[in-house]
Amino acid sequence: MNNVSDKLKVALILDNLEICKWQKDALDYAKDLIDIRVILNCQNTKIDRNLKKHFLYYLLNFLSLKNKKTIKEYFKPRNTIIENFYSDYELGWQIIPKKNLNVLKAENITVVIKFGMNLLKINDELSSFNIFSFHHGNPSKYRGRPAGFYEILNNEKKVGVIVQLLSNGIDKGDVYAFSEAQIFNYSYKKTAISFFSISRFMLRDAVLNFRTKSPIQLKKSGRNFKLPGNLLVIFFFLKIISNFTKRITYGLFFEKKWKVALSSEKINLSKETRLSAENFSALPINNKYNFYADPFFTNDGKYLRLEALKKFSGLGDLLEIDINNFKVQKVLFSGNHYSYPFSFCYDNEEYLLPEVASHSSPYFLNVSKGDGKKIYIRGLEEKRIVDTTLLNYRGYIYLFFGERRDAQNVLNLWISKSLRDNFSPHPSTPICINPSFARMGGSIIVEEGLLYRFGQNNENKYGEHINIMKILEISPQDYKEIPCGSISISGFMGPHTVNLNTNLKKIVLDYYEEKFSLFAGYRRLISKLLRK
Repeated sequence: MNNVSDKLKVALILDNLEICKWQKDALDYAKDLIDIRVILNCQNTKIDRNLKKHFLYYLLNFLSLKNKKTIKEYFKPRNTIIENFYSDYELGWQIIPKKNLNVLKAENITVVIKFGMNLLKINDELSSFNIFSFHHGNPSKYRGRPAGFYEILNNEKKVGVIVQLLSNGIDKGDVYAFSEAQIFNYSYKKTAISFFSISRFMLRDAVLNFRTKSPIQLKKSGRNFKLPGNLLVIFFFLKIISNFTKRITYGLFFEKKWKVALSSEKINLSKETRLSAENFSALPINNKYNFYADPFFTNDGKYLRLEALKKFSGLGDLLEIDINNFKVQKVLFSGNHYSYPFSFCYDNEEYLLPEVASHSSPYFLNVSKGDGKKIYIRGLEEKRIVDTTLLNYRGYIYLFFGERRDAQNVLNLWISKSLRDNFSPHPSTPICINPSFARMGGSIIVEEGLLYRFGQNNENKYGEHINIMKILEISPQDYKEIPCGSISISGFMGPHTVNLNTNLKKIVLDYYEEKFSLFAGYRRLISKLLRK
């Protein structure tokens, strides 16, 4: 869909020809699908503020919702008709004058994207147009405003984002895109940046679903929230301060003590599986390391490869460990930070694809040759990616990965015909925008002809457990998956990486407990300094 004639003819609603950064990003990401023909430019949008009742909220808004994603810029693309107007007002609702809508009919506009004005009245003249509007909140629980505020107040783990068709009911229209972003309970600003960041992907999804007449079935029965009063904002501030204090205390004196273990317990990939650590064979941790994590089997199943975190630098080495004698441990890489040593077979040779995002663009190595030559992934030379997982399937190479900036929320999929050809974004990327599933947690599993993807559940605590996604369709054109199961461990947090050997009889995984340590803060600080 590269020809202009194939694109949807759209109009934008703006205020004073200004647009936020996240809105501009959303337009850029959907530019292969939309042709902006008209801008309806409202010149009299006003915000009635009750400073006495909501003063502290406006202060909170300035400190948090005004951020790098909401910076406004002047927007006037070439060859676009600008229709300036002054809206009418009716009981707080704005109305676009009928005479200013004639240009939409003249230009055969299909969709209007609302990035300006406040509450927009859908009168008879406007009802013939499809009007897309973003709402930051899951309408099944949170309608109204402000975005993310009540979710933090109510200890939610995620905040929803939708693109909907406007109706005269508050957040009641048909939904054409839905995703969720991670909540940071210690920072309203960081939470806002999280949900504004994922918004850049969603206009494109909405257009694709609109073209195929595929609205998302989502309940819209949530409470219609209003702006909070000063007393509630004080309580919110106290909650944020309390959560931030707990976070600092944890960072200084507590850390996750990861372990790696083998198990012969059976995982039901289509249901919830709760493993027992009593059946684990845990690997002994060398004295110079703080923990072991991210385990993978080698192709022949004789060895394990994993991340080993150094006690004093906080950087990860990659180790290879004999599966029959855990004391036989070989250092593969050291010096920088290495993790997630994904192994795969291609043309009867074994390759290693380690995570090197802290210091390098991604590369793989031919383990069978053992020459140590780095083969950089073509097309991804400028990216720093994490938990990269490769699938060689029906003549194509698929790469699942996150980017450092948003790996907890967003999973990307790139594709190539060959391992050494150029990789490019899959048409469906990103394939997951949700902290419950997005970050990869091991190899793609093939069982009885079905494909399963392991996704880390990071919505509450990092590495809480694994959620399992069944891949319904994967091809150069399409990708579809649904959640179908999970893996957790009685008495422990985790796993956040799970892998099975070639006959699916044995599993290797990681899990952790949170332990007090006087050196926890030191290790975190040194690790951050060395990884820059």
